[in-house]
Amino acid sequence: MTPGGKNIQPEAVEVAYLENPLIREIGVLQKDDRLVALIVPETGEISRGTDIQRVIHEAVEEGSKRLPSYQRISDYAISREPLEYTRLGKLRRHVLEERYEWARRGKEGSDEAALGPVAPEEMSAEDRALLRDPAAMSVWELLTDRYPDRGLAPDASPQLDLGIDSLGWVNLTLEIGEKAGVELHEEAIERIDTVRDLLREVTTGAGRTTHRVSPFERPEEVLDDRQKRWLKPLGPVGSAMARGMFVLNRMMILGLFRLRVEGLENLPDGGPFIIAPNHVSYLDSFAVAAALDRSVLRRTYWAGWTGAAFGNPLTRLVSRLAQVVPVDPGRAGLSSLAFGAAVLRRGQNLVWFAEGERSPTGSLQPFKPGVGLLLSYYPVPVVPVFIRGTYESMPRGKVLQRLEQVTVTFGEPFDPRGFDDTARPQEQVVEAVHERVAELGAHS
Repeated sequence: MTPGGKNIQPEAVEVAYLENPLIREIGVLQKDDRLVALIVPETGEISRGTDIQRVIHEAVEEGSKRLPSYQRISDYAISREPLEYTRLGKLRRHVLEERYEWARRGKEGSDEAALGPVAPEEMSAEDRALLRDPAAMSVWELLTDRYPDRGLAPDASPQLDLGIDSLGWVNLTLEIGEKAGVELHEEAIERIDTVRDLLREVTTGAGRTTHRVSPFERPEEVLDDRQKRWLKPLGPVGSAMARGMFVLNRMMILGLFRLRVEGLENLPDGGPFIIAPNHVSYLDSFAVAAALDRSVLRRTYWAGWTGAAFGNPLTRLVSRLAQVVPVDPGRAGLSSLAFGAAVLRRGQNLVWFAEGERSPTGSLQPFKPGVGLLLSYYPVPVVPVFIRGTYESMPRGKVLQRLEQVTVTFGEPFDPRGFDDTARPQEQVVEAVHERVAELGAHS
């Protein structure tokens, strides 16, 4: 019963939230006069590399809309372990509070001493048999080196327990190719739900030593013919249409949003270089395009999310004219990086939204590792950019709200080559780019 005297049946609340296919299980309980829940995600429905915290947050928001206010949960914790039931199929509600507290602290199912990789002698006979394969053992050793303070075990989830996103898979699979001589294609990665699945995939392919085609050294060999068409130069008709489209876009952004551009002189002469803006709205690309000179636009490609920039024939046409290449933060990490590498290899500029998705709050999010991976192979100048006004005009999940003035500020170029001798050059490059974009936001 709520403090207001409302009687709540937790089963009815759970049914409402379970309508979302992203929620496999949910247990609702009352804590400190609030409704809270322990949620087990349906990882098979969540694209590889997706931010699970974000999609579950959206699923909870959607479920809450179907309930009166007093039945909505106000907090939740995410668990990888299934909930506990009696032999009659009833949820063991008396253990929910303890499980909820463990999950909130990130310690569910273990104590502080248990954090870290499981020793092979503590594994099942089946898992020990997997590790007898030299390739599987080399991958296990690689994982223990990379995740010494995580709950690494054969049944651990790469997404939930190790925090491996799409581009993190790229880094990992490249290392697996080097250490184990096994190539993991994107189709194989899609089948991996646990570390055990990863070891099985490696064992299955361990009979052949592969010579991986690097998405950085020979990017176009990673792409198929359908993908390569996005890199083809525009013909005379396409170029004319593109010029008209950019003129129309500039007029719209200048007229409706009173565009102000700062620091345009910071763009390097010639190229290639990477433009790295913050990302808060679908208007961001239009604002940056309106700020650039036509001579720069001709030599510039854009990394665009497949779900928005390539979702229907009209957006695909606009993307083709704007020289957008498809990038999917949830899947196809190798292809995404191959597109970026192909652009830089050809001496063209690249606009890369390093956050990977629009910020739900307008605040700068952590950067994905993709920009660091690209810059480790192509150490071109990086121009940090901060965009203001687009979030207020059209935030994520909303249609156009109001016509706020938009400001695009270009910072001084950043040379990524100063981190070559550090222990983690890719990560430090990402942090350095993020820091420069954040500084622009603080001072612009």
